Amino acid sequence: MPPANGLPLRLSVHHTEYVPADGAVVDVVATVQGVEPENGNVRHDGLAEVILLDSSGSMGAPQAKMRAARQATAAAIDALPDGVAFAVVAGTANATMVYPGDRRLAVADESTRAAARNALRHVAPHGGTAIGTWLLLARRLLATRPDAIGHVILLTDGRNESQRPADLRAAVDGCVGRFTVDCRAIGSADGVHDWDAAELLGIAEALGANPVVPVEDLAGLADEFRAVLTRAMSRRVAGVRLRVRTTGLTRVRFVKQVHPAIADLTGRGEPAGELTTDYPVGAWSPHDQRDYHVALEVDAMAPGARRRVGWVSVHADADGEPVEAPITVEWTEDALRYSEINESVAHYTRQQDYAAAVQRGLTAARAGRAGEAEEHLGRAVALAHAAGRDDDVVLLARVVDVLDAAGGRVRLKPDVDARLTQSSLVVSHHTSRWGPQEPPAQRSAPAGPPAPWRHCDETQTGAYCEGCGAHHLAADRPGAGRP
Repeated sequence: MPPANGLPLRLSVHHTEYVPADGAVVDVVATVQGVEPENGNVRHDGLAEVILLDSSGSMGAPQAKMRAARQATAAAIDALPDGVAFAVVAGTANATMVYPGDRRLAVADESTRAAARNALRHVAPHGGTAIGTWLLLARRLLATRPDAIGHVILLTDGRNESQRPADLRAAVDGCVGRFTVDCRAIGSADGVHDWDAAELLGIAEALGANPVVPVEDLAGLADEFRAVLTRAMSRRVAGVRLRVRTTGLTRVRFVKQVHPAIADLTGRGEPAGELTTDYPVGAWSPHDQRDYHVALEVDAMAPGARRRVGWVSVHADADGEPVEAPITVEWTEDALRYSEINESVAHYTRQQDYAAAVQRGLTAARAGRAGEAEEHLGRAVALAHAAGRDDDVVLLARVVDVLDAAGGRVRLKPDVDARLTQSSLVVSHHTSRWGPQEPPAQRSAPAGPPAPWRHCDETQTGAYCEGCGAHHLAADRPGAGRP
């Protein structure tokens, strides 16, 4: 993959090669990796950071939360390299500038970092919580540096109680494509969380699809902020897009990010030409790797037909054509062939199943449907146990008694406090990366271009028919023409 704004991006695609002759869904896992460019210098004046610090009244109960939040914000400020544009905002029912005093971005250097740390001393908890107003102020501030890669750290301990849900959704939608967000959610050591998992997951999914991280150990909050800030400061390119191009044989069923967190990107697709859709995937650094699950519905074809049914590419706002990875399948009546599941697809499907089971189980528990809750949460426990996700089993044990982890036998605890379920909901969207082994190599086209050939009533000059995607070597097979 050629450099995009100074950052090369590498793309690999994994999928099952054979599909049933009567049609199927082809599951594709696309892995996008940043690559350290030869020139490793980072222009920090091309970065902008806003820290949204919840200072509502609940942050003072106990006061240790506010102290830890101020210390973590100070640690993030200290980690800002010289030249980065930044601001700190206190969030209540309104959004108020902490530093600088007026609604603008400061430029990080020794003196502005010291002034920002000093300004934090005057932040005291009071008032309500209206997260949408915080995000809109961040958008206004970052709009003053339109050429910079914008990033926001959002810290909260509560739900959006001072604003209508529709206003929060509108604010989030208004920030899409402007910046990415990392959400950190404070709870207590015993697992009680007053924030709303659905709210924070909605913000995270729309604004960069980064994991929402619950924080129960306040002593580790400063290190968490430093780590988030360090990753944000290594980003080299904004506006990266995953592009899916199909043929007349194929339709996109969904596009999801499946690592590092599950996020449905389907509804955020933007038309980019005939049978082509772009899915914004945020800003990238050389250290980033993200995996995407693309599901393609494929029409029926005669057994033995082999076609390219789509292409996946990744690119940014830069000159030059991106490198495409083709999706090629062969139709067959051999069940042993089409029943095989690619390892990477299976890995992420299991984790999506786990997230769905947690969501359904906790929804049923809140509705008082104990039997249904135990069925779904038992499945979640079994999946987590089989995957070695022992920490997830511990989180689920806050709401169920685990009788047999391997067998998925659980008993719902009586009078479950909904505040104990929030961390399980957001953590269920975190995923582990697919293992180190590479899948079998995809079957490739001949090295040289073929002589002109006829297909779909037109002269073809490439290896594949531009009309239907048929490979020139397979075009004469029975049933291999356009359906």
